[in-house]
Amino acid sequence: MLAILLRRLATALPTLLAVILLSFVLMRTAPGSPFDSERPLDAATRAAMDRTYGLDQPLIVQLGRYLGNVLQGDFGPSLVYKDFTVSGLIAQGLPVSLTLGGLALILAAALGIAGGILGALRPGGWLDRWIGFKSAVAVALPSFVTGPLLVLVFGLWLSWLPVSGLDSAAAWILPVLALATPTAGAVAKLTRTGLAEAMVQDHVRTARARGLSPLTVLVRHALPPALIPVVSYLGPAAAGLLTGAVVIETVFGLPGLGRYFVQGALNRDYPLVLGVVILYAGLILLFNLIADLLYGLLDPRARG
Repeated sequence: MLAILLRRLATALPTLLAVILLSFVLMRTAPGSPFDSERPLDAATRAAMDRTYGLDQPLIVQLGRYLGNVLQGDFGPSLVYKDFTVSGLIAQGLPVSLTLGGLALILAAALGIAGGILGALRPGGWLDRWIGFKSAVAVALPSFVTGPLLVLVFGLWLSWLPVSGLDSAAAWILPVLALATPTAGAVAKLTRTGLAEAMVQDHVRTARARGLSPLTVLVRHALPPALIPVVSYLGPAAAGLLTGAVVIETVFGLPGLGRYFVQGALNRDYPLVLGVVILYAGLILLFNLIADLLYGLLDPRARG
C-alpha cells in the first residue's frame, strides 16, 4: 500500500506542476487583457495597472513569482472581483461545489451498484434488461441535457421542486440528480459486467457448492472483485462530477465555484482561473490516488 502511495505521489507532483506551467503560459500568452472589458484606458493608466499587478514584467519573472506565492498558499488578488483574493473566492464557492459533487457521487454509487446487483440476481430476466436499457440511456444523456429536462418537468410543468438557488434542502434534489445520472448509469453497467465475470470464477463456484444462499454468494464472494472496475472508474468520475458541476451550477443558479470560474474565464481574470484550475487538478490527482488505494484493498495482487 505504501508503495502505491509513493508511486502515485512521484507522478502526481510533476503532473500538477506541468498543469500549472501550461495553464499559466496559455493564459498569459492568449490575446486580450483583463482590463479590456472596462472603459477604454489611456496608455499611462493602462501601464500603471499592469505595473500594479506585475503584468509588465517578463513572463518568466511573472511565472517565478506566481509559483513562489502558490507554494505559500497565495493565489493572488482577483483582477475582476475587486477587494477579493482568489483564495477568498474559492473559500466561498468550494463548499457548494464539494457538497453538490459529493452528494452526486454518493447517489450515483448507491443507485449504480444497487442496479448492477439487482440485474445480476436474475441474469437475462426482464429486470436485468430494463436496468441495462435505463443505464445505457443515463450514460448517453450528459448532465447539461438532463439538467434542463429536469427543470422543465419537475420545476416548470409540475412545480414540485425549486429550480434555482439554495433557499431550501429541496433545492439540492434536481442538480444532484442531474449530475449523478450519467455516472449512475456507468456504475450500473460496470457492476453488472463485473458480477457476470465474478460469478463464474472458482472461488464463487466453491462458495455456491458449500450450500451458501445465492444472495450471500453474490454479496460476500462475487461483489468485492466485481467492484474493482467500479472503484477504478469512480476515481476520475469523482473529479468529473466536481468539474462537471460548473455546467449544473450555471443551469440551476448555484453559488458554487463554477460561477467564479466561468466569469473569470470570460473576463480574463488570470489569478482566478489559474487558482480554480490548480484546485481542480489537485482534486483529480487526489481522487485518483484514493481510487488506487481502494483498488489495492479490493485486489491484494495490486499491492506492492
